[in-house]
Amino acid sequence: MLARRIIPCLDVKDGVVVKGVQFRNHEVMGGIVELARRYAEEGADELVFYDITASSDARVVDKSWVSRVAEVIDIPFCVAGGIKSVEDARQILEFGADKVSINSPALADPTLISRLAERFGVQCVVV
Repeated sequence: MLARRIIPCLDVKDGVVVKGVQFRNHEVMGGIVELARRYAEEGADELVFYDITASSDARVVDKSWVSRVAEVIDIPFCVAGGIKSVEDARQILEFGADKVSINSPALADPTLISRLAERFGVQCVVV
């Protein structure tokens, strides 16, 4: 039997965690670091942070909060949003994320996933 795991996905917009319906009508839920700490303390097995405007704004996730999250939690976390190259992924992983998630760029560049897996290992890449 598979083990149950709790992996919350937190949508990030403008440096805060938001909740919306189909990425619209966002309500601020709180600070990224504070909510990461809270979820970790309450038993989450892993966290996923998805910067919901990074791709549409043609930018990569703000790495400053990635390093702050890495300092305060002791569970794995994944970062998504605007990651379109091996270099983007390298920077996010260097700032402390355990995994990166690739969305639309994987369709635009089908070799990206295999290049990321070769460079960082399959355990670091989420599609």
